[in-house]
Amino acid sequence: MKIDPPAPSSATPLHRSPATGTAPMTGADAPERTKEAKEAAQQASAHVHALPTAAGGSDFDAARVAAIREDIRAGRYQIRPERIADGLLASVRDLLDKKDGQQ
Repeated sequence: MKIDPPAPSSATPLHRSPATGTAPMTGADAPERTKEAKEAAQQASAHVHALPTAAGGSDFDAARVAAIREDIRAGRYQIRPERIADGLLASVRDLLDKKDGQQ
């Protein structure tokens, strides 16, 4: 697997407006671009809500998230790189198996 080197430090950073999180819009077409951005966000949101969930349930477990958040605050949360690597490899194998099955 090829991994590209990080961007040089001379790269120009993106500047965002702190109030909206996006670059300020100027010019006569600024309101139209804002309207287009809003419509695109609404379509993306509708698409995400229309996606099927795993096993008919939700992938989000609020109680689990709260427990992890509390463990992080208390300094009890341990990151286990081997578990992360195992999960990533399993995910890649699954994706490759699906790709091979489609050909």
